[in-house]
Amino acid sequence: MVKTKFIMSEGLAFSEKKDMEKLRKLSSKGWQVTKFKVIGYGLEKGKKEDNIYSIDYRKLEFGEDEDYIELFSLAGWSHVCSSVDIHLFKAKPGTIPLYSEKETTIDRYNRQGQPVYWFTTILVAIAFLLWIFATFSIGLTQQISKWLFITSFIMVIPAIMTSGAILYHKWKCARNGSHLNSN
Repeated sequence: MVKTKFIMSEGLAFSEKKDMEKLRKLSSKGWQVTKFKVIGYGLEKGKKEDNIYSIDYRKLEFGEDEDYIELFSLAGWSHVCSSVDIHLFKAKPGTIPLYSEKETTIDRYNRQGQPVYWFTTILVAIAFLLWIFATFSIGLTQQISKWLFITSFIMVIPAIMTSGAILYHKWKCARNGSHLNSN
């Protein structure tokens, strides 16, 4: 019998709520999250539990993690695991959501988006420079620049889509006053 498995994320910027609901369903079937990476979740077979899940984006300085985790623990949330500056928490149904106010939700989107926006800006700049090289050079330099431009452009498209998704969710929250856990 399989005791561990890995499931892919559908993209936190695009369908975080759907990912969290999928983790809840798996938890109720006995699959508990043990590892988390931006691309997916590592699960282990264990006891069946009804847990809700939530993500927080926060860069922690050295030594801040204990206070940070304790703060969420006081609100009923247990730290599951972290990957870089993304932290996964679980709680029992009915626990107050991590983000239930408009201002804190917008702040969360700002923290989520900051590294994505920088990465996208750098990729766009690199693609633009490679396009210039491919346009104004000749011979082997032109061919290499052209292939590097195509490769970088392929990476730019999902980066722009991810940035756009975060900006859309932030705009929607600001406009409607909704938060992460609403439909």
